[in-house]
Amino acid sequence: MHYIVYFIVCLLLVVLKTTIIPGVLGGLWLYDLLIPLVIYFSLYRSLAEGLPVVLLSAIMMDMISGAPAGIYLTTYIWLFLGFRQTWRFLDLRHSYLFPAIVVAGVVFQQLIFWAAASTSAGQLVFSYESIRIVFFQIVWAVVSAPLLYLLFHKLFIAADRLFSDNSSENGHSG
Repeated sequence: MHYIVYFIVCLLLVVLKTTIIPGVLGGLWLYDLLIPLVIYFSLYRSLAEGLPVVLLSAIMMDMISGAPAGIYLTTYIWLFLGFRQTWRFLDLRHSYLFPAIVVAGVVFQQLIFWAAASTSAGQLVFSYESIRIVFFQIVWAVVSAPLLYLLFHKLFIAADRLFSDNSSENGHSG
């Protein structure tokens, strides 16, 4: 049952990122809102919970983005696996580290996109406009990551409580 909540959150973030924000706000150089979700699952959830969410998110974004095939899958898998062992080096009980890790994820994704664009163009693709866009994406990440962390944390803890109570009431608890 947890996966239904995860799917709804993924779907809402995809719709928000691809239709609502560009339609209402013109994009405002907003970063990929699924990056905080991927990082949250990497840091705070089990591999069995996180990997399906990451794969589902990546497939949805690859299907609707118009970007080179598999670029979101590549990015999300690397982010998920790359931050998976972060708890060994950092005290992740404190949410103030989450925005810094999301910023690192945004920069990493932009590097992957830049490398893909440069490879497909056959030359180094670089502009000062792209630096400006990445700067604003970083600002958005710093501002929104704490809010997204709180949203994910509260929502997924509530789902854990709801579904663990239901399973114990139905006699399915181990």
